[in-house]
Amino acid sequence: MSMASRQDIGVIARHSNWARRDIHATLQREVYAGPTDWLRFSRYFLLGAGAAFLLSGIVFFFAYNWAALHRFVKIGIVLSLLVATGVFGLIAPVRETVRQVALTAVVALIGVLLAVLGQIYQTGANSYDYFLAWTLFAVPWVALVGFAPLWLLFAALLNATFITYSQQIGIDLTYVATSLLLLSLNVVCWTACWLSWRGRESFEWLLQLLALWVAVIATVNVSSGTFDAQPLQLGLTLGLAVLTYGGWVAIAFRQCSIYYLSVVGGSVLITLVFLLLRLSDALGIFFLAGILTLAGMTLLANRLNQLNKRWNEA
Repeated sequence: MSMASRQDIGVIARHSNWARRDIHATLQREVYAGPTDWLRFSRYFLLGAGAAFLLSGIVFFFAYNWAALHRFVKIGIVLSLLVATGVFGLIAPVRETVRQVALTAVVALIGVLLAVLGQIYQTGANSYDYFLAWTLFAVPWVALVGFAPLWLLFAALLNATFITYSQQIGIDLTYVATSLLLLSLNVVCWTACWLSWRGRESFEWLLQLLALWVAVIATVNVSSGTFDAQPLQLGLTLGLAVLTYGGWVAIAFRQCSIYYLSVVGGSVLITLVFLLLRLSDALGIFFLAGILTLAGMTLLANRLNQLNKRWNEA
């Protein structure tokens, strides 16, 4: 029997005469973390930390012994580890979590192998080529494995590829236009993850992290852009941000979760404060910005607290 989620309990509570005491007991039993949940988290955390330290050890091994190793030894060691890890992750009779961690390590080792090849044969000084190749080789593994940390690594590779391409290849675009493309890329990443894994609780933190990154990009772009010089680009950025934020607000009310409301409210408040500060450097503007910050944070926190209390007690 599958466990009920907070959203399921909230829907049932709103459409029934379920006693509040029983609702609280069900939340404690089905939703809130207990000793067993913390033990499971510790086990997964230590497993992931062990894999991360192992990969870090491999990287530092090459960094320390680089000059003393023959180029075929360098390639052979990384390739052997890559193949062994891939075979282990694909056919070894282990738990699904261990398998997913191993396949995530395979994607990380692909990056190490490409870095070693690039250093040995000097394939070029552009980091863009490196991240693009790593991203392309990671695509089959991401499509094969439904594991949130692997999807996070893939999203980071996409961002790194775009940023290094815009910096090193040299797109003839303004800062605002480049940021708009970066914002669009991450909105697409969040949407793809949401459409693919919105029913999986293990992906909830990934969706929230990507949403926070999208909000940071939108906030910085609108706050730092020049409306006189790039009205169309900033207008498109603002339109995409409003559309995205509207979708998050709808999701927040449907799921009875205040996270997306917090992200949207914080982004809007920070943007308003920065736009106000750009009007003038007079002392009065700083005073108004301080009042807006204090009042906005107070109202936002109070409203979110009321919503959270009402949803938990519904």
